[in-house]
Amino acid sequence: MRRNRVCILSVLTFLFGILFFLPADHAMANSDSVTISPNASNATVTVTVTDADLSGKEISVVCYEPGKTGAVSDLTANKNFIVYINQYTGGQTSSFSFPIRKQLIKGDYTLVITSEKEQIVKTFQMVSDTAAPPSVTQTAKPAAPDPKKDSAKKKLKAPAGVKAKAKGKKKIQVTWKKVSGAKGYIISTATKKNGKYKTKLTVKGGSKKKATLKKMKSGKVYYVKVKAYQLSGKKKIAGKWSKAVKVKVR
Repeated sequence: MRRNRVCILSVLTFLFGILFFLPADHAMANSDSVTISPNASNATVTVTVTDADLSGKEISVVCYEPGKTGAVSDLTANKNFIVYINQYTGGQTSSFSFPIRKQLIKGDYTLVITSEKEQIVKTFQMVSDTAAPPSVTQTAKPAAPDPKKDSAKKKLKAPAGVKAKAKGKKKIQVTWKKVSGAKGYIISTATKKNGKYKTKLTVKGGSKKKATLKKMKSGKVYYVKVKAYQLSGKKKIAGKWSKAVKVKVR
């Protein structure tokens, strides 16, 4: 009789073990006490368990990739799971994350949580089965025109009414009509009309209309050109050259 009782207890213990470690397909599904938050951008999954009865208890988590399952009771032999975690819950709510170590694929990942209380099975997706709608690229509105910048894009016209005359010894006085939008003027000279012109003087101020060139060579004939400039930041943007005018230095 006593031996029969021992046999019955052994059988019951064995059956209880089978029930406890049943494959995931036979466990409770879609429990409200488990929330899964997959993050495809960094290939991690966050699991939150909200169950006061599991406070301070040990829970085991197994995650299978799509199309793979296995017996939870044989984790050593089973190679189809992605990650296995032993987690002691610290309170009514326990939240923890783990990485998906293999390449993300479409389909349902299976999460199996086993505790002293029950076994819970839930599924989630890391990559949507349906193609994401094409992203809409919004064209930025063109910036409002800046009068100062736009004016710098237009090349200044050549100064009109350019005249040059000898004034005193070794000096040339140059006059011109001001150019709209100019910030200053550049005066260049050459000893031949179609020769190489070199900058002799830079005049700041768009309203200026005359300047005097000094230290010129006495008795020498010079050809004089003037052009206006504007500013783009600190850079000078020169306009068109005026016609060359001839003058002989005293």
